[in-house]
Amino acid sequence: MTTPATPGREADPVLASRETEEPTLYKAVASAAYRLQRNILSGDSHAQAGARAILSLLRRAVAQEPGDDPLVWNAVAQDILGELPSRDVGRGDAPSPAEWAAFVAITLFASHQQSQRAPMHVQGVSVGSAVARLRRATDGGSIKARLDAVMVASTPRALRYHLRSLVSLLGAHGVPLDYGRLAEDLRRLRHPEHRRGVVLRWGRDYAAGLSRAPGTETTDD
Repeated sequence: MTTPATPGREADPVLASRETEEPTLYKAVASAAYRLQRNILSGDSHAQAGARAILSLLRRAVAQEPGDDPLVWNAVAQDILGELPSRDVGRGDAPSPAEWAAFVAITLFASHQQSQRAPMHVQGVSVGSAVARLRRATDGGSIKARLDAVMVASTPRALRYHLRSLVSLLGAHGVPLDYGRLAEDLRRLRHPEHRRGVVLRWGRDYAAGLSRAPGTETTDD
């Protein structure tokens, strides 16, 4: 069942994406991250070895553009892009906004999951919520500046740079992120007409996360 929009507020496109039975960018990235973390954290040595190899491949491309490393692009194409709706698949020589967002999200996830003993892809934890958790965990006033830098990044390159810095901090403190949601938000940030909505949601989530008492946070079902 689709959750109705709250009057006066924009319907959350990520929740709508998750609730449809059709293929979506959210599902493609979230399911890939889930499979990788399930296998790397399992007690199955064969599954762990396979996931470890893929995660290592993805990590080495965290600062690259899609297609710079053919091996990485092939891995992303096999595990994620094949699950995208046909409308999101690129037709020319450059990646589509959805392909770019999927590539950035899954390579960041690979970096985030490195050396972790718990899942770093957790459904419902937006960028704003994750930064609020990080702020509470570190009691650092400068943490909000990391979120601000991501929100005001004016180019895709700057956005990726600040996200890498933020994800590194999240990993250092074991704070997870919803990578399917991140992919959807990254795609929307590329479009001026949707950018404001993403920034507003991140700001709301950050404020809401700070106002919650520790241990009372919930994720979207």
